[in-house]
Amino acid sequence: MSRSFTGCTRCKARRQKCDEQRPKCGRCQTAGVQCKYAMQLQWGGRAFSRSRFGACVDTGNMQRLEYSPGEFIYTTKAGERKGKPGPELSLIQSVDPFSSLSSEQKALLHHFINDASQATACHSGMQQDICRMLVPMALQTPSLLYATTALSAIHLQALQNPTGSIKSAPDIARSMALSLEHFRKELQNPSAHGSEALVATARTLCLAEIHSGAIHPNSWRAHIEGARALMKATDSGENATGSANGFRRYLDRWYWSIVSLTALTGNGPPIGESADPGSADLAGRNDSPDYLDDYWGFTVNLAAVFRQIGAAAWRNTEAAKNAQGFVEGEIDSNVEDEAALLEMSVRQLMDRDASSQPSLYPGVAEGLTAESVQQLALCNEAFQHSALIQINRRLRREPATSAIIQQSVQRILECTAQIGPSAGLSPWVLLTTPLFIAGCEARGKDRDTVRSLLSSLHDTIHIPNVLQTLKFLEQYWANQLSEDEDWSHFLDRMNFDFIPY
Repeated sequence: MSRSFTGCTRCKARRQKCDEQRPKCGRCQTAGVQCKYAMQLQWGGRAFSRSRFGACVDTGNMQRLEYSPGEFIYTTKAGERKGKPGPELSLIQSVDPFSSLSSEQKALLHHFINDASQATACHSGMQQDICRMLVPMALQTPSLLYATTALSAIHLQALQNPTGSIKSAPDIARSMALSLEHFRKELQNPSAHGSEALVATARTLCLAEIHSGAIHPNSWRAHIEGARALMKATDSGENATGSANGFRRYLDRWYWSIVSLTALTGNGPPIGESADPGSADLAGRNDSPDYLDDYWGFTVNLAAVFRQIGAAAWRNTEAAKNAQGFVEGEIDSNVEDEAALLEMSVRQLMDRDASSQPSLYPGVAEGLTAESVQQLALCNEAFQHSALIQINRRLRREPATSAIIQQSVQRILECTAQIGPSAGLSPWVLLTTPLFIAGCEARGKDRDTVRSLLSSLHDTIHIPNVLQTLKFLEQYWANQLSEDEDWSHFLDRMNFDFIPY
């Protein structure tokens, strides 16, 4: 075989032919090693290190000056020039990538980078990745910039006025309106900014709506549906999950987390084709390992169970509405079969995780402490018991007082207490949903525990929706028609569209 000139780094170093498959070539796949592609710059046919310019750098006479992320120039080091001393050469002024922004926008972006981005990150590596991917793109995409500043302003407003109305604040309402205005214009010419920037805008607008505690029907669902349409258009004719870059994979992970959690907790129909995943469904690929996603706090296969629970509950509700002679509380045999299969799936996941730690995505575990890995495992267990509760409440219609449901409530509260409260970055920020599901079925002193934990969570991450979650639980506890009325039926009766996220 001839050696490769455009193949991966390993094949070129070994002078082997590379099939140049991405993200991992065949040789690296077989060897089970990391596969990297890198461009080697050459001057005059020589490698950089052998060129005259490269030799200058190697001798220490040059220094690399990075003036913008990923962009740099080489300059002579001060005090090391030979010959007659001359005037010092320096940049007249530093290049400021934020120079086009107003002082208010700069302040909000600064708050986002240093504070607000922590609300959805359970470790520092994730927070840094989110900022590195999102902020540069926001500087080039007006709709994303305004959506990001709105999300930051919501967090800042919650810090300053934790009990007041958030979304109606003038600066937040203005940023949201401007983001939507630019978003509509950019959608008319999506190639100008790229599909990833537009999906990122839909994602950020959705988070802004949810974080603000919005309860208006379709206020946040519309952005999820928009993101789905953009992703589907991008994936047309290709399998994007095999070739997507880091930012697109992050957007895929966000999309499937919100779809899965909506199916688990929300009223209304499943979003998109939850029961029949498309090509971009990272959480529905049976040939993929069952990773514990550090962005979600639960495993890939458990996410698929969430969507199946939501789809089965919706089909059951629609069938009950349309059936003649339907008896309230009666369970269809098909629903019972589905419930049994879903419970078996969850129990198998729990048995597997009890004997070994769940696997994290490649490269993630190395950046985490043993305590963080253990907390992620506890978070995943809390979500597993959340699934068991919903299977028994929404599908089997077991009363909340049944032993099997109360056992799961107790375990969720135990897992949560072992993780937090935590003032630093930890899986503590991911626990709104399990606490809410446990709270819906909690009795007696357990309700006080839920109140305390949700209040502590709100005081830690300052997301108004956490406080809204507690307010809705109080309403549910006070206004539940009977023990048989679960949360999804209560939402439907109250005409709320809410997600505890």
